[in-house]
Amino acid sequence: MNLFNKKILVTCALPYSNGSLHLGHLLEQIQADIWIRYKKITNNSIYFICSDDSHGTPIMLKSIDLNIKPELLINNFNKEHIKNFKDFSIYHDYYYLTNNHENKRLINKFYFILKKNNLINYKYIYQFYDVYNNIFLPDRFILGKCPKCYSKDQFGDHCNKCNSVYNSINLINPKSTLSNSIPILKKTKHIFINLNNFKNKNNVLIKKLFCQKEIINKINEFIICDMESYNISRDYPYFGFKIPNEINKYFYVWVDALISYISTFKRFCHNINDIELFDKFWNLNSNYDIYQFIGKDIIFFHSIIWPYILDLLNLRKPTKIIVHGHLTINGYKMSKSTNNFITVDSYIKTFNSDYLRYYFASKLSLNINDIDFNIKDFYIKVNYILIDKIINIPYRIKNFLNNIFQNKLSDEIDTNLYNDFIFRSDYIWKLYEDFNFLEVVNIVIDLSNILNKYISNNEPWNCNNINKLHKICSTSINLFKIIVLYIKPIIPTISYDLEKFLGISLTKNSLKFILKYNKINFLNKNILKKINILDLNKLI
Repeated sequence: MNLFNKKILVTCALPYSNGSLHLGHLLEQIQADIWIRYKKITNNSIYFICSDDSHGTPIMLKSIDLNIKPELLINNFNKEHIKNFKDFSIYHDYYYLTNNHENKRLINKFYFILKKNNLINYKYIYQFYDVYNNIFLPDRFILGKCPKCYSKDQFGDHCNKCNSVYNSINLINPKSTLSNSIPILKKTKHIFINLNNFKNKNNVLIKKLFCQKEIINKINEFIICDMESYNISRDYPYFGFKIPNEINKYFYVWVDALISYISTFKRFCHNINDIELFDKFWNLNSNYDIYQFIGKDIIFFHSIIWPYILDLLNLRKPTKIIVHGHLTINGYKMSKSTNNFITVDSYIKTFNSDYLRYYFASKLSLNINDIDFNIKDFYIKVNYILIDKIINIPYRIKNFLNNIFQNKLSDEIDTNLYNDFIFRSDYIWKLYEDFNFLEVVNIVIDLSNILNKYISNNEPWNCNNINKLHKICSTSINLFKIIVLYIKPIIPTISYDLEKFLGISLTKNSLKFILKYNKINFLNKNILKKINILDLNKLI
């Protein structure tokens, strides 16, 4: 498999425009960004896009509550989200909003294709209605028991425990989160798309989009379930795109959110004056790759509705869709009501962004189990492993280099040990390729242990042979250079400081060159700043 010199488009699921980002939003973006940085190190051309999901009832209600227009609300959060991502070294080539003209044009095109092919049905259905707020309730404003596994406090469209998808009216003991009242069932007319033929014809193709076995099992459930059609409309009042030639009907937010993967990249191509690039990625015969990162709560939309949309628009399917678990805090579901919740802003005020990137990487693989942000575990992994075992390595020999050798390296190193470190590179790149960042971190720790043992065994502080001492120091720096390269996609800010210290910008080709006679530079002491447990406890 050729891992290098490819052209790739990467997307993440869309953060919602009605609030500030929390650490759960960062999990997916960091996962994608680590993979992107690895790909760039190995000479691939990457485009990274995302958007804010900027339609829906929650946005309408929040703008009413704040007495501002929805457009102002979503634009304000869009700026905040972009800043938050940059604070964690996540730089999108283009970050947009679903509320844009290109997205509206594409969703209307999709709708007219549906009409032309007689794929739309009108049905009268019953939906939950909040009589105190005079509004049909969106799925996320209804809580109750899951009808499949009976877990409490599950949303009206899916269960976070068993990942089942269901109709909100099947929820047990439903309650409106707007008024804390029991909603009534009210009859209303809606627009449905026919899914049956698509599921039957494309079940093999759909499963090929995913690389995790647990996901395939879940998709099989979606394919064989009795859901023959899907509701793509919502009632007034609503903030979103109006459905053409319909009265008080709007496109469901999930339809334009999925289509925004296409429209956002199209807008990016227009902005760089390369509209041909869009066709090169999205036409049916494209040789380019598209990788999409999502959470396990939205598998249904990306396994059934998203391929359905692409099919009708005559566009290619993604190369792979990578799914991750939810983020929990100290073993419990994130919740504002129980104060078990960490915003991006509260974290970044006190802590280095790379610490969180490293911690997430130490837990990320293709496993879709939930990932726990445990305060004690975070403290130990950052202070005693990342800082003490890895970043601290050059500090163990820097005084000898500075005081005796004027920061200049020798031309002689332990080449056997150096070659042993290089020998791991193909396996490291393969682990990155397979999204197994947990194992990358484990190998980096192993190599750091080997290097620390090498320094301890050779005792430079007791060495009276100048040439041998110079070789020990130069070997240590060159081995450390390899470690920094291997972990660079995970901790980019710290790696940048370490690259300045080494006097080299590290790429895959850096493995070929031994640093000889090089002069190393000043080492930033701030990268050794440890986490204070008292500050950490204040996060929650």
